[in-house]
Amino acid sequence: MKLDDNKIADREIYLTRMQQSVLDKIFFIDKVFEPFSCILDFGCANGGLIKTLMDICPGYRYGGYDIDKDMIAAAKENVLGVDFWSSWEDITLPFEDTLINISSTLHEVYSYGTDADVKEFWDRVFGSGFRYITIRDMMHSEEQERPADKDMLRLVRAGDYTRQLGDFESVWGSITTQKQLVHFLLKYRYTQNWEREVREDYFPISSERLMTLIPDSYRVIFCERFTLPYTAWQLRKDLGIELKDHTHIKLILERK
Repeated sequence: MKLDDNKIADREIYLTRMQQSVLDKIFFIDKVFEPFSCILDFGCANGGLIKTLMDICPGYRYGGYDIDKDMIAAAKENVLGVDFWSSWEDITLPFEDTLINISSTLHEVYSYGTDADVKEFWDRVFGSGFRYITIRDMMHSEEQERPADKDMLRLVRAGDYTRQLGDFESVWGSITTQKQLVHFLLKYRYTQNWEREVREDYFPISSERLMTLIPDSYRVIFCERFTLPYTAWQLRKDLGIELKDHTHIKLILERK
């Protein structure tokens, strides 16, 4: 994966956005019951999620993984007493006794990785023997390949975000499907890191496709497809749009 392609222009704003949704990202903590001793945060950034988890659930051994060495350095300063790694091979947690948490990073693997990177990612996730696998990310459904809602699209084109819309359509093509429309609605406000955000693929894989990737060695114990409440509120405020489409998924897999 090329870090230069994943460069964040304003890290402070990026990390603030990540922290604002941290409570939603630890949705799994009251839904897993088989004993395990470790939690590995995949794509841990500066360790903010781990820091929150340690306050709520101090009884686990925590670790963080991120390919960005600058983020790892920040995490080591931000969260003391926790191991952080930028190399997968260096991780020392016992995977068979570990929950791996993959929150808001799945779409980045697809956006910035090659096909080989994506395969390696899933091989590591499903082939390492983790006790639990938790995923939370933006994700569309195949049903959203339908034609774009005309009333919603009209409100978007009449709004105050014509520059963002033009940039988006120059990258992704003219909006014709509901998937494209929701994709735009998820990112139009992120102007501080806009050059990165407009090119990032928020919907690289559908929820239906994700389910087909789960091996027989895991069972689904929790799955929720939902519309992010903040996004729904923001769209009502900015554009008068009532968004009903699902924008995210939460998933918990347990090893059999």
